[in-house]
Amino acid sequence: MKLENEDKTNETKGMLYEAYLNRGLRFDRRKRRASKMELLNLINAENGKGFKFHGSAAKQLKEIKVRLANATKLMIKHLDLDNVNEQALYKFLEELQSANNSEDVVKLVDEALYFTQENK
Repeated sequence: MKLENEDKTNETKGMLYEAYLNRGLRFDRRKRRASKMELLNLINAENGKGFKFHGSAAKQLKEIKVRLANATKLMIKHLDLDNVNEQALYKFLEELQSANNSEDVVKLVDEALYFTQENK
């Protein structure tokens, strides 16, 4: 039973990640669409359940951080943000560089979703 709850939690984390990326990537259709599986694959790799063809957890984390940074830069450029929310997204970009695992990423994305809420 506990495993099911963990999966739901991870599924929710993946959905938050996907929602955030979609907010930014809608401004540049050339970018690959967001998928919650990117984060779920990272979580599985960190827990030793991943597949070799997905790459190491470090490689996946690096790619996720790049995608989040790109989406955030697009939001800063295209959304009509007030000064507080814009500064919060710049802070998000700084903190994202020091994220060490999927939990750090999810925590940061959850906070960043709040600052872009009115522009979803």
